[in-house]
Amino acid sequence: MSSQENSNPATSDPDSSSQVAAPSPTPTSAASSLMMPTSNDKPAKNINRATASFNEKFGAEIVKVTVGRGNDEREFHVHKKLLCQESPVFDRMLNGSFAEGQSGQATLPEDDPKAFDMLASWLYSGKVYGADHRQRAYIELFILAEKYDIVRLADNTMDAYVHAVIVRRHRPNSTLCAAAYEKTQEKSKIRLFMSRYWAYGLINDGDKGNWLTSTFVPLGEKAQEILIDGMGHLRNMNNMKLSKGQKLMCNPKFAPLCDYHQHGKDHVCPYAKPTKRKLDESNV
Repeated sequence: MSSQENSNPATSDPDSSSQVAAPSPTPTSAASSLMMPTSNDKPAKNINRATASFNEKFGAEIVKVTVGRGNDEREFHVHKKLLCQESPVFDRMLNGSFAEGQSGQATLPEDDPKAFDMLASWLYSGKVYGADHRQRAYIELFILAEKYDIVRLADNTMDAYVHAVIVRRHRPNSTLCAAAYEKTQEKSKIRLFMSRYWAYGLINDGDKGNWLTSTFVPLGEKAQEILIDGMGHLRNMNNMKLSKGQKLMCNPKFAPLCDYHQHGKDHVCPYAKPTKRKLDESNV
């Protein structure tokens, strides 16, 4: 896998469902035709990476993916098989009758090049790298994973994001919450995390001025959805029976990791066994 910037260097980024359209006789672009995937879309069956050969894992065909626009535009060269195995959206785009499938090239002007760089790294390593504990980077990566229906990446990103929040003692603010809601689905797991944090912070006793009421005013075009989701968590507390000393709501970052995974509650988590974490409520 290689990444090559165009002649204009990328600028720094401060950390501040429908079905596929029927192909016409002449190949058309898939960029605007492939929308949010449905729950029935499944990528090609994954092979056993532990025992597979290099060609079995990656194949021989390389595709070029151009991401972003203007000075931020970047080119990525990745193995087609690897990308399509993880994403049913890219599978349809690159293996169908669209122009991308015949040219072996895809253009994604609306996507974040830095997030795609992290996606490409994850394809080959299976790990989320490159965020440097920046919350916005995890949010952008999750948005990309959800957009292209890369379930494993979405789950891995949530694990990495929650870990960063714990280690760095971060708190998602209204701006980050708005960013997470802006381009994600209604039942998105990152929305669950953000709305829980909104509700938790609202009823928290306070920590040296870090929970100012003014910071909980929802922002952005999805402000009403943030408010509805957050208030839903608060109203659910009416049904709780608390023992002496028990808090109304636990810190969302200490919830079971599977709360933020795509699999069902009764399903065995497909990822590695979670490490035990000390629930230190002073680490808010």
